[in-house]
Amino acid sequence: MDAIELLQRYKAGETDFRGANLCGIDLSGADLIGADLTGTDLRGANLVLAYLNRANLSKANLVGTRLSGANLSQADLINAKLRDADLHGAILYGADLRGADITLATLLDANLISADLRSVNLGSANLRGACLRGANLRYEKRCYEGANLRGIDLRHADLRGANLNGADLTKADLRRANLTETSLREANLTEANLIGATLQSSFLTDAILIDADLSQANLTNAKLERANLTDATLKHVNLTEANLTQATLSKVNFAYAILRRARFNRADLSRTTLHHADLTEATLIEAYLGRADLRDANLTDANLAKAELSSANLMGANLQGATLPDGSTHE
Repeated sequence: MDAIELLQRYKAGETDFRGANLCGIDLSGADLIGADLTGTDLRGANLVLAYLNRANLSKANLVGTRLSGANLSQADLINAKLRDADLHGAILYGADLRGADITLATLLDANLISADLRSVNLGSANLRGACLRGANLRYEKRCYEGANLRGIDLRHADLRGANLNGADLTKADLRRANLTETSLREANLTEANLIGATLQSSFLTDAILIDADLSQANLTNAKLERANLTDATLKHVNLTEANLTQATLSKVNFAYAILRRARFNRADLSRTTLHHADLTEATLIEAYLGRADLRDANLTDANLAKAELSSANLMGANLQGATLPDGSTHE
């Protein structure tokens, strides 16, 4: 079937094109709103600026297809093959992409607001500048696996309020991304690059951030209970009022970090670098600070009750008004 025949049949009221062979077809700018393209072969097709709102493209083969600027809002793309597809600037608002393969695809500046991306394979896809506000990438036992976002490019992406619980973001590039109020519970962010990212009020409970780089990131009021940040870099980070209760922070670099009123109760801060860190009014009850470097740190009015500090380096640290491990107050 060629483009002329398909468009004529659609104009005549036909919408059922399931399983059609449309490989390499040119449908740029075409109006196919609500069309049923289930299981169609659209490999290498040209769908630039096409209108595919509410179209059914479930199980369709869109490998290498050009979809830049296409409107796929509320489209059904369940289990679709979008490997190496070009979706630059595409509109996927509210689209259902569960189980889709989007590896190596280009989604620069794409609109994925409220899209369902559970079990999606986005490995090495480029989502730089994409908007994923309210998108669903969560892990659900017995239903959907967490989205595979290993090595994905999400620089400057808007992920405010997105659900990334259980997602695999190993080695993902999230520099300068906006993750305000994003849910990343139990997400794997091992070796992820989050330099300058905004994670204000984000949920990172039980997340894995081993070897991640969060330098200059904004984690104000973030929830990091039981998170594992072993060997992570958090230089110049802002963790004001963040909750790191029982977090594993061994060998983390917090140099020059702002940790005012942050909670580190029962956290493992062994061999952690807190050189010049601002821990004003921070709570470190029962925290383990074995061999921690607290030189020139500001611990004014901090609570260190029952904390292990015997081998920590406190040279030049300001402990004015701080509650010491024995319960006494430093004058």
